[in-house]
Amino acid sequence: MLLIDWLTLRIKLHPSMGQALWDRVMACRGRMQCFDSDGVLMWEKNTLDVDKLRSDTVGLVWQIQSDGRDEYLVVAGSPASLANDGLNVFGSLDIIQCAETIIRVARKSLHAILPGYMAWQCRRIDVTGNYLLPDYDSVKQALQMLMVTDGGRRRASSAKNGGDTVSWNPKSDLAKGKAYHKGPQLRMLSRKGKVAVSEEQLELSDRLLRLEHTRPSRWFRRMEEAGGKWWDLDEDKLQGLYRDFFGPLVDGVEVKDMERDAVIKMIRDANDITKGRAEAAFTTLVNIRQFGFEQVKGYMPRSTFQLHLKYLRAAGISDGDMHTAKVIPLRPVRIVLAQPVGSWDELRRAA
Repeated sequence: MLLIDWLTLRIKLHPSMGQALWDRVMACRGRMQCFDSDGVLMWEKNTLDVDKLRSDTVGLVWQIQSDGRDEYLVVAGSPASLANDGLNVFGSLDIIQCAETIIRVARKSLHAILPGYMAWQCRRIDVTGNYLLPDYDSVKQALQMLMVTDGGRRRASSAKNGGDTVSWNPKSDLAKGKAYHKGPQLRMLSRKGKVAVSEEQLELSDRLLRLEHTRPSRWFRRMEEAGGKWWDLDEDKLQGLYRDFFGPLVDGVEVKDMERDAVIKMIRDANDITKGRAEAAFTTLVNIRQFGFEQVKGYMPRSTFQLHLKYLRAAGISDGDMHTAKVIPLRPVRIVLAQPVGSWDELRRAA
């Protein structure tokens, strides 16, 4: 099941909404505040645009924006995160339910009576799917494959910070998307103390490829100009938008499962070494198969590279096998857009 992982709503400000609210928000012009689901202030800072925040931002953020004529109260956040103590892995695809979650937390945070969802405009929505792959390395391989998968005018690009996130149309204000590895991202949030997550959940998320589709502000303005209402975006329509974007790029991409556990056991048994050392040797093998013998040899410490070759050869894997994969059984794993996992229980069963 897909989920709504970010929602930005705005409403035109007017003194009739209450002098206390008017005075408070006007005093914070040019700043952004972030509250947790209980309405407790977590941080504030100067900022330009609420929608430059990442969808893994924990809490509800608000600020004042102007279109040159009117002032708007803008509230935004991850409904899944707000409903699940900061954990946004799984959530709802019901846009009305998600909007009501955002507005409820805004009322609590601003100590204000705010109108219901139909009084608000929507300016961004992120629709996200989680896809279970055989193991950690399979997710990395999938991301590498997606880097060279373009569709029409959508060209893949990697993150500027050197990570393995794959983005399509990242600067578009109509439609954009990205793919990333949920496990490392969730571990980073856990280390920073932003989410409470168990070791089991971290291990399960290491196998999750996450595809995130964003419809930004101009897309919603066009909808309004055509007479459309954002709250009419039911689950079928949101799934359709998601499939239309990712279908030409992702659906049916095959990832090769290298029977990771079996090969690691083979390496460990042949060399009488720890599981950690066997896993490191296996990673070197995966890298050689993906990037080439000479390239891996060039960036690894010589002693480590030679030691891993020794372990691999002792397990019966020759240099030729590293190139041709004769020894390691391969099984295709398809990424099917219509089959995301929708809950921790479903993820446990599938794993």
